[in-house]
Amino acid sequence: MNFPIRESTDSALRIIKDGHEYVLPSEWSLSDAGSYDFNNKIEDRAFSHGGDVVGDGMVKGHTIKVKFSMYGTDEFTHDEMLNRAYRCFAQTDYKLYCGRSDRCFNVAGISKITHDYVNGFKQRWSNITVSLLLADPFRYQGQESLVVYDFPAEVYQAEMVLHNLGSVDTPIRFKFTPKSKMASIIVWHEETKKQFKLADALLIAPAFTVINAKEGTVWRNDFNSINTFNGQFLQAVPGKNTLYYTGAAGKIEIIYTNRWFI
Repeated sequence: MNFPIRESTDSALRIIKDGHEYVLPSEWSLSDAGSYDFNNKIEDRAFSHGGDVVGDGMVKGHTIKVKFSMYGTDEFTHDEMLNRAYRCFAQTDYKLYCGRSDRCFNVAGISKITHDYVNGFKQRWSNITVSLLLADPFRYQGQESLVVYDFPAEVYQAEMVLHNLGSVDTPIRFKFTPKSKMASIIVWHEETKKQFKLADALLIAPAFTVINAKEGTVWRNDFNSINTFNGQFLQAVPGKNTLYYTGAAGKIEIIYTNRWFI
């Protein structure tokens, strides 16, 4: 009987850290990847039925599990392959690609490994479950998205548009590079009705300033300039986002990473 040729798929499990890639040489499965806990709870009302929801509604960090089997033609080969897998999973701060080549998990570290030998194979076949900690709880696009606006002259409420393709809001990183000088900057986000202002008399070319919403930091080159910042760090909501820039001539780079629940 002739079986059809199986098409190649992005079914591999890959670990990438500092430009080095490890591909798990076995079949695998993933569990708890779509399970989430939120920072919400109900507190009872006094002198009234029911309760009130308290909390910020943010998603907590959580744990996912990778299950796989490792088989070697002899005990030496089995042990070498398994030790290498353990070493790669036990790293910190790496990207884990499970199937889809365009989305990854940001793994902060490992919490547990469980191991069992399969009976009858003389320590040449093992079943393993690896529990991985996700401080960033979502599934992320493999590459950052970049939107660039270049304003040749001073502008008032100039429109800037970006599209968050994910299902979760995502922090935005701004880089301001003045043509000459950007002493006063205002950015307004229409969808969230939030804005920030930057008043920095030292933002003079060739200097640049980076406002990082994820880290909550503001840097002018290598100098902490958080004291020049006033307002709120901005996040892109799913879908279209409209920003309005008021300030001097220069280049604005808007960097963000799409992320999903699944």
